Amino acid sequence: MKMDYVTARNNRELEYINFFCSFLLFLNKTFDTLLNQEFISKEKCNQMERNVMTSISLLWTLHVSIFSKNLLYPKTSQEKVPFQTFDEKNSKAFLPSLQQLKEKVQRYHFSNENWKIQCVNTLDQIQQFYLISTEIPTIIESNLHAPPPWLSKDFSITR
Repeated sequence: MKMDYVTARNNRELEYINFFCSFLLFLNKTFDTLLNQEFISKEKCNQMERNVMTSISLLWTLHVSIFSKNLLYPKTSQEKVPFQTFDEKNSKAFLPSLQQLKEKVQRYHFSNENWKIQCVNTLDQIQQFYLISTEIPTIIESNLHAPPPWLSKDFSITR
């Protein structure tokens, strides 16, 4: 039985969201372990920090891939199907876990402060994908005309 394009896209979207949510759950549990690091050796702790940093970077890379393909596809496709990466309902399901992970990253004291900065910045970038896709576009209308181009006195054109 042939599935239509919209149904296939919706199913794929749910699979992405399920993967992202389970991945974030895993990262949140890893940070819970790191925050209670009494029984973890320093070497193990450093390795876990690097793994978390790499995982967050991977999550960002997946988002870039998904969002860029979804934004470029309609421009190259002949189909006139309205295209949005994740709907607002699914985005709202993902954002609390993302915010919780970001708060844990900010509370945790990394052995290398640059790793913490990279993790927080990457999580901010991931969050921007959802804020951009769920915001209502702002349209600014103006009756003003643009001023003529500026030329310095040294480069003025005499007519």
